[in-house]
Amino acid sequence: MKRFKSTAFIFLLVCAVILAVPCCAGGSSQREPAQIQFSDGSLVFVGVSPRLSNRDTAIQTALEDAARRLSFFYSVRGVVVRREHIGAEVLNYFMDRSYLLEYDNDLQKYIDQLEFDPLTDISENNNAVFVTTRVASDSRMPHYRGHSTARTAPRWVNSPPFEVDGLLAAVGHSGRLASHANTVIKSYENAVTGLIESIATQITSEYHNYTDSYSVFGFDISSSNRTSASYILRNFYIIDSWTNPADLSVWTLAVARRGL
Repeated sequence: MKRFKSTAFIFLLVCAVILAVPCCAGGSSQREPAQIQFSDGSLVFVGVSPRLSNRDTAIQTALEDAARRLSFFYSVRGVVVRREHIGAEVLNYFMDRSYLLEYDNDLQKYIDQLEFDPLTDISENNNAVFVTTRVASDSRMPHYRGHSTARTAPRWVNSPPFEVDGLLAAVGHSGRLASHANTVIKSYENAVTGLIESIATQITSEYHNYTDSYSVFGFDISSSNRTSASYILRNFYIIDSWTNPADLSVWTLAVARRGL
């Protein structure tokens, strides 16, 4: 009887330990971890420029990119169109994607809001010049996490979140371009368009039958699909980014609010 009681006690103790351990994060939820840090009265906008023969010009170009991101924060409207055509022939196929971004491009007034320390906030990497700027703001946005070039991709690259603390979230990606600065810019622009497509995509499909004497059935079918999205985002804000050191592609995690 004593041995039975001892065994039962151990069994109950093990069950209690198992129940106390949180479940693994491998479920279907796409949210970021609940422990979100928020901006402490200022927002961070990192601008980028190709490395130029005149360093001051490169810094000014990077400041213009930071100002553009600040303009995006106030408001950015995007139109995104995807087209796909599938014909009967093996080579009769194409797919393309285009987009247009509209924002206040009077960048000087945004540059005037930017603050940075020339001694500590300017860096160079992969033939690109980066300037880290800050803007005083009482907007409650997730804390800027920085930029990583680690060998291992951040969790959000392989498991993109749909939401971060109630804000819409999306991951933008760009393969390596001729200029690393352009790769960075393309990546965050794709984050903008990804957010817009997640909100307002419309699909149009067309199917056509046509006579084909070479076809077994005497006719063939072609199809065309078109998706379009148009929307205005508010508070578009980059909270994390990563450059894959293996191929210099860039990934950007950003959030935004729905436009009013």
